[in-house]
Amino acid sequence: MVTAATRREARERAVELLYEAESKGVRVGEVVAGLPLVPDAYALELAHGVTDHRVELDALLGRYARRWPVNRMAVTDRVVLRLGAFELATQLDVPTGAALSEAVELGGRYGSTDDTSKFVNGILAAVAQEVRGGDRPWVPVDTVVFDMDGVIRHWSGDFLREAEERLGLPAGCIAEAAFAEPLFHEATVGVHTAEEWAARIGAAVAEKVEGCDADEVAEVWMGSSGDLDAEVIDIVHGLRQAGTTVALFSNASTKLEEDLVEMELGDVFDVVANSSRLGQAKPDVEAFRQVAGMVGSDPVRTLFVDDRADNVAGAVDSGWHAVEMVSAERLGAVLRRLAVPGAPEAA
Repeated sequence: MVTAATRREARERAVELLYEAESKGVRVGEVVAGLPLVPDAYALELAHGVTDHRVELDALLGRYARRWPVNRMAVTDRVVLRLGAFELATQLDVPTGAALSEAVELGGRYGSTDDTSKFVNGILAAVAQEVRGGDRPWVPVDTVVFDMDGVIRHWSGDFLREAEERLGLPAGCIAEAAFAEPLFHEATVGVHTAEEWAARIGAAVAEKVEGCDADEVAEVWMGSSGDLDAEVIDIVHGLRQAGTTVALFSNASTKLEEDLVEMELGDVFDVVANSSRLGQAKPDVEAFRQVAGMVGSDPVRTLFVDDRADNVAGAVDSGWHAVEMVSAERLGAVLRRLAVPGAPEAA
């Protein structure tokens, strides 16, 4: 049975876990893996939850701590504030007064100065008004928008390495040409088609490597593909079957739609938003505005999942909820926490 006392102990343990993780520059899971005893379940929920939602939590806190940027706060103050904000936003069974008073107490105990508790109280009182009864609640979410590469599909690099070896090319030269700016950006906002991008990649490599056949390099690039994440695909299917709107938003070339069909994902998503068709790419707020219109969802009931922190921040700046992709396991926990219909059951 979860009591006020056990929750209090769990919060203290969560602060310790988060402090250690931040001090070492690792995720909470790595800290927990090295412990002789597994912490209390609520302590883990708090610590993992703060880590899962860190980008959005910092943006939330930043709206009310303008004179003290979150990234410049003392680590202990930042940890206590993130923890309090997370509990207010997602643990709705905990009364607001209890969450605030516990955070203030933690601020007094772990804070960097004698005034930390007052600082914590002022900021979190404003946070509570926003996320509990205000215009930006975190729960529930009924629309999930996925990034493609790094979330749905992963690239190992083996295909390109093998091709470079076969063609006698320096290792990494094809990717270097492909992702050079401004070419990469131009391809992802539709200045060049996928075929034109590949041709320019081939020409760039041929210019540097004597005897290189530009057309062969272009053919390699057009034929490259990644591996689907079966666990994430299962999550997508589960959400859609439960009535949750699922969409895809990718910074991609004009080949994205063809890739989806080849991977048998052509009809999996309710909406596919391709930056090269939009003419706008993540993390531009205008891109997220356009996608929100395509999906027809309320940003405050929408979750975006991406493997890049800057894209997550762009979504948050656009009024969406957003998390950085780490694993299918962590994504499942986020979906359950935000009461998304069809979220996978805990293992």
